[in-house]
Amino acid sequence: MFIIDFDDTLFDTQSFKQARLEAVRACDVSDEVYWETYTEARNSPDGLFTYSNERHAEMIARRGYDKDVILAHLETTTGENLKDFLFPTTCEFLDKLKAFNKPLILLSLGDPSFQELKVKGSCIDSHFDRIFMVKQSKADIVKDLLDTHPDETPWFINDKVLETVELHKQFPNIKPVLRRSLKIAPSRYKQSNLPHYQTLDEIYDHITA
Repeated sequence: MFIIDFDDTLFDTQSFKQARLEAVRACDVSDEVYWETYTEARNSPDGLFTYSNERHAEMIARRGYDKDVILAHLETTTGENLKDFLFPTTCEFLDKLKAFNKPLILLSLGDPSFQELKVKGSCIDSHFDRIFMVKQSKADIVKDLLDTHPDETPWFINDKVLETVELHKQFPNIKPVLRRSLKIAPSRYKQSNLPHYQTLDEIYDHITA
């Protein structure tokens, strides 16, 4: 079994965020306002992931902008162009994993409706046997998958260091491998003592070694 993250693992989320910044710059939204409101929109007070086009537009509108205009500009980045934000070898990587005849599971952390928009918009949903989007923690899904597939020793492919380390401690029979993200310091990956690589091709080589 392969349990695979979406953002910054298969999908170039940093380039996606930059494209959204450029979209709202056309409405005279400053970089500072964009990033401040992105943080505000990302989580609810109780820690749930709540980011969406609508919520970010609402947060920017609170700074004196027209919400409908901001929303329309943000939505220009979540159309057919979403597949352009996949990493270059994402589809090839998934096809090669599919050849193992093992379940491919997408497990993504974020607002479920927005994550679904990105996953389906980037046209990779058909590669997966099951897709899960969770607002707070991946642990419950990992536990259920392990319980229902007791003979599997699943690969867990992710970019987030702390999340992966904690899940590995909780479920020591998973085999973690990290795809390095530009938003996380290289030293964090080294300190994790987990295998980590820059590209999906390198991860595939690690899996098949």
